[in-house]
Amino acid sequence: MKIILAVDASKCSGWAADLLLKLPLIKEPEVDVMHVVDPAVFTQPLIAPPLAEEYRAAIRQEMDKRLRMADQLTARIVEKIRNRWKMVIPITEKGPIAEKIVARAREEKAELIILGSRGLSNIQRFLLGSVSQKVVTYAPCSVLVVKRSVRSIKRFLLPVDGSRPSETAMQFLKSHFVPEKLHGTVLYVWDYPIHPHPNSLLLQMLEERYGQPLRQAGFRTEALYVMGHPAAKIVKAVQRQKEDLVVIGSRGLTGLKRFFLGGISHKVVKYSPQSVLVVR
Repeated sequence: MKIILAVDASKCSGWAADLLLKLPLIKEPEVDVMHVVDPAVFTQPLIAPPLAEEYRAAIRQEMDKRLRMADQLTARIVEKIRNRWKMVIPITEKGPIAEKIVARAREEKAELIILGSRGLSNIQRFLLGSVSQKVVTYAPCSVLVVKRSVRSIKRFLLPVDGSRPSETAMQFLKSHFVPEKLHGTVLYVWDYPIHPHPNSLLLQMLEERYGQPLRQAGFRTEALYVMGHPAAKIVKAVQRQKEDLVVIGSRGLTGLKRFFLGGISHKVVKYSPQSVLVVR
């Protein structure tokens, strides 16, 4: 599996690198440790012509300094990752951060992007944008957004709704993770005013469609269904179950539809206290 580990000097980025080391992957991945330096942080002020060249020279000097620091940062993280995974290379680029990460994933045909979430407030996210949310929106592959530090990855929550994205999320688990090391909860949220009868075929459907295939693959699972708004109930289940990871399929809405309607996966990424793997 090809993985892009997007890093910076933040605490969240360190959690992302640590989580990659703890993922119970079946096969050794190829990892690009990527840091992007965004020139947009240097604004061009209104400045008198005699000072303009001096200002530009100072900006070039500062950019060179940041690129050197980026090289040092990726080199340190590469050395750390190689304690477990050997096929790791450092990548340093200039440009808009989210766009460069997505472009790299597309060029390298990556299957997974891992990055930390800075946990911006609502107003900061509105004004500045969130790199993790942009990557989740536009990435051509699955994205793992790391929200906090964990000692290990042992329990996962798999929200399902009977759709193709739910099937894809389950298949991602079966294809890439060592089943004997994971215990999961398959969660179905009933979001309709009529409560299904307790003896309905719903639990049987969950068992046949998700529980049995996962157990046949070697995972230990249990089924759970609740009533309410899907994103809210998923986040609440994460808090109650104390899962280490949420694995959720993405419906692949276009950017415009997602902007107006919002996506369940995006809301879970925003509000979940635990890391979220959005499977595309």
